[in-house]
Order: sequence, then C-alpha cells, then structure tokens
Amino acid sequence: LMIRRPPRSTPSNSSAASDVYKRQVLIVKVSLVCRVVIADDEAEFRRWLRSLLEGSEDFHVVGEASRGTEAIEIIAMLNPELVIADVYMPDLDGLELARHIQQHFPAISVIIIGAHEDRVYERLAMEEGAMAFLPKSNLSLETVRQTFQVRR
Repeated sequence: LMIRRPPRSTPSNSSAASDVYKRQVLIVKVSLVCRVVIADDEAEFRRWLRSLLEGSEDFHVVGEASRGTEAIEIIAMLNPELVIADVYMPDLDGLELARHIQQHFPAISVIIIGAHEDRVYERLAMEEGAMAFLPKSNLSLETVRQTFQVRR
C-alpha cells in the first residue's frame, strides 16, 4: 500500500494538486473495501446480512444468491474477495460451494454460516477450504470483520 503526498503547493498549482491528492486517496480507500457475495436461501436473512455489512466501510455486497449453483455463476462474474454462504442451501450446499471455490477460485475467501453451533460443521468447513464456520446466532459485523482480517 503506497500513499503519495500531494505536490508542494504553489500559487499556480494548489487547486490541481489538491484534486490529484483527493483522487489518490479515493483510489486507496476503494481498494480497501472487501467485495462480498452472500449465498443463503432465506431472503430475509440475506437482506439483514447485507444491511449489516454495508453499515460498515469495510464491506460492499456485490451480489446475492439463493442457491449454490447461482452463487457459482455470480462469483465467476463478480470475482469477490469474500463469500459468506449458508451451510444448507438447495442444489449445492455451503460446504460443496466452499470446495468448488477452493478448486476454481482459490483467491476468494469463504465463511460458512449456519443455524446450529456445532464443532462438526466447523471442522467440515475448514476441510473444504473455508476460513471459518460461524453460527448465525453469533453473527455480527465484528465477527465477520475479525474472521476475514485474521485469516486473510
């Protein structure tokens, strides 16, 4: 990460220098935002999670899917940095989705979420290449942020 200082101001270039500096800062800030795809078959939960993540400057939800196969199509088109997927979904569950992402898009991080707190899901998620398994009941902006940053 490199941030350049604006050129020293002189009476003739102070406004132009300020504009260049503002553009450079904006580019740096935009590149630090994590692009996210949410995959969950419950529309209400997807809306809640989108609202939660977009309440932060750290995340921007670029796509949503209600099925695993739909998630794969969206991921291929949008190339997010992070996918948050429910362990149970129609046609391709979150664990299968994590495996597919690991094989075909290894640079993309995956967090598996589920309704139950169970160490078995945590182990299975990690075996399939996910960063973590997080119970929906404990899901917060801070847990997503910490999981993504720590294991990135």
